[in-house]
Amino acid sequence: MLFSKALITSVVAAVSVSAAPVETRAEVSFKPSALWKYNVGTGAITASTVGEVDKSNSNRGQDLTTLITFTYPPEATGQKCQFAFELHPDDTLTGSKKLDLYTSNKPATASTTTWGPGNQRNIHLGRLNMVKGGAATWEGKYSSYLTNKVDCKPAGTVEGFEVVGVYDTDRVSWNPIYFGPRIIITPN
Repeated sequence: MLFSKALITSVVAAVSVSAAPVETRAEVSFKPSALWKYNVGTGAITASTVGEVDKSNSNRGQDLTTLITFTYPPEATGQKCQFAFELHPDDTLTGSKKLDLYTSNKPATASTTTWGPGNQRNIHLGRLNMVKGGAATWEGKYSSYLTNKVDCKPAGTVEGFEVVGVYDTDRVSWNPIYFGPRIIITPN
């Protein structure tokens, strides 16, 4: 009987604890400081207010990628950072629904209409499975840099990336006001 009372008391205590509300914290993140469309066929770099990746067999080599510039805010200092990408239900997502993420040797800073600085593509960080109306997941991580939580860069650091369609026919476009790529900041 003593064992039964102890067991019942333990179960009631466990249920009471598990029924307590879970405290959640709002996610802290920062969005790109600039977006640029890069035309693979001409080398043109154009400042943009929307993100767009477009690959097609019928566009005569005028594929588009998006060059992303992030500027690290003071809140990132001494914290951990990780890349994330989320689409709104109204954003465009067709084709393979995959994007590759690369670092850039140098962030895009000026528009050009011909071959200039190029996209400065550097390290292939990973492949994202995009989700319309949700957060992308990593299909493959080819580097731990920002595909996992890493030390954030110092405040004011400007860093460039490029998102690229994976297969022959891909189209992803997003309005970056509320959705799109971002870097999540978590306590160190």
